[in-house]
Amino acid sequence: MQHNTSINDSNVSVEVTVTPKYLVPVPMYYTIATGLLCVVIIGPFMNITSIIVFAKNKHLQSPTNIFVISLLVGDAGMSCGAFISMTSNFNRHYFWGDNVCTFEGFWLYLMGLTNLYTHAGIAYDRYIMIAKPLQANKITVRVAVVVVLLIWFQGFCWASFPHFGWGKYTYEPARTSCAVEWDSREFGSASYNIAITIWSLIIPLAVIFFSYYRVMMTIRHIARNSIWDMNSRVARKNLMTEKKMFRTIVLMLASYIWSWTPYTVVSVWAIIGYSEDIPIYIMTIPAIVAKSSSIWDPLIYLWTNKQFRMSFYHTIPCTGLGKTMIEREEKRNKQSENSEPDEPEVRQKEEPPKPKQTEVVPINNAPSENGQQTEICENIQVPVSNIPEPGASQPTDAT
Repeated sequence: MQHNTSINDSNVSVEVTVTPKYLVPVPMYYTIATGLLCVVIIGPFMNITSIIVFAKNKHLQSPTNIFVISLLVGDAGMSCGAFISMTSNFNRHYFWGDNVCTFEGFWLYLMGLTNLYTHAGIAYDRYIMIAKPLQANKITVRVAVVVVLLIWFQGFCWASFPHFGWGKYTYEPARTSCAVEWDSREFGSASYNIAITIWSLIIPLAVIFFSYYRVMMTIRHIARNSIWDMNSRVARKNLMTEKKMFRTIVLMLASYIWSWTPYTVVSVWAIIGYSEDIPIYIMTIPAIVAKSSSIWDPLIYLWTNKQFRMSFYHTIPCTGLGKTMIEREEKRNKQSENSEPDEPEVRQKEEPPKPKQTEVVPINNAPSENGQQTEICENIQVPVSNIPEPGASQPTDAT
């Protein structure tokens, strides 16, 4: 921010422009740098270790997890790229130079683009698997790999256009990191910003919301109409597995949207021409929050997926910590197995209880006054709800 001051003399009036040394308060530089330091330390460790877990365990390499691996690769790249901005904030200015600035903008934008489209791919995969189960066999590991490669190719193309004159990478307002020049009035940059907003934001989000809406409606329809035989153990297990996977993916998507929404709002606000109304520190914080998205995906997957957790504990470099976590997980599993089984999440409508039947049971034979034997009977109510009716077969769980 610049301040204009006037120096008046008897004969000369001079206007001097004073530029502050720091564009944001000094404590904010160190606060941002400390946050990025956490991203730089936790992000690569969690994401790279998770990728190794998937690589070593073939049973985890399902089509859906191929998309998850793509997310982890993008998160690892973004967390490593945050090192440039972290050191700049610690030094309170960008000392890397223009070439590194261009590379940083390209690299981080490539990671963000591919992750958003990967989320769209995951959402559509869930839509096919749950809402269109007859077409689920078409989504194989090979198909998932091809889709992921196409996602990375289109992300690379859109991130590369500024190198050829369509769009531009430049310093962000605080001048400690670099990104796309959102507030440019030049036709090339403005048209590029509008194009990527439509192609790389609106379209992926439309696919995501459509897919998850259809998935939720399908699960709700199954639960209400009992389309599946919920007395079958296999059917209950399959539905519960799908719902758990759906919950995991939704949490990962929510973390991405939560991390990138402030940055998106600020960028769109700059595109429509009101960037000068936004204070510099307000424009700086969303970019840092967006970079923190790289640590949430592996943490969410580790938290929600028991099979992945066990494989992760066997893979982490710290053997003692891994052994401790495995023992704790096994103890938790034993406690779960010894506890009463949970009721099925989806149940058929319960029939009204049948009235209890009674039996007449002779309890004593006493002589009558004329010497004949008579039966003294008493009505004893015996619940027979657990007694099978004649001709009915016992239900058995499918294995």
